[in-house]
Amino acid sequence: MKNKSVFIGKWYYTKPDLIPNKNGDIVIIKRLSFGPLEAYEWGIDVNNTPYELYKWAENDFYEDESYRKNITREELINQILSVILLFEENGLSEWVNIYGQLLLDIC
Repeated sequence: MKNKSVFIGKWYYTKPDLIPNKNGDIVIIKRLSFGPLEAYEWGIDVNNTPYELYKWAENDFYEDESYRKNITREELINQILSVILLFEENGLSEWVNIYGQLLLDIC
């Protein structure tokens, strides 16, 4: 993949990281905003359970809104389908192909 990240609107997307991080999570979708500073992440944890993470990092006003929760495989698939559509609408065929392959691997 040429570009490891891309901006679409106010959101900054990074490519999937299929190597588990220090917590054992495989990050499939990572979306960041720099105004306000917040992050969303969808992936699979060390126990092979899909998860969703939201992190508010702008200031202390909404830090209690941050969360991490387990989601169903269907919810993860729906998130992948939504980014495929987003990348398709923005002419990012390389990203569409990567997430399309991920979708096949997960199903």
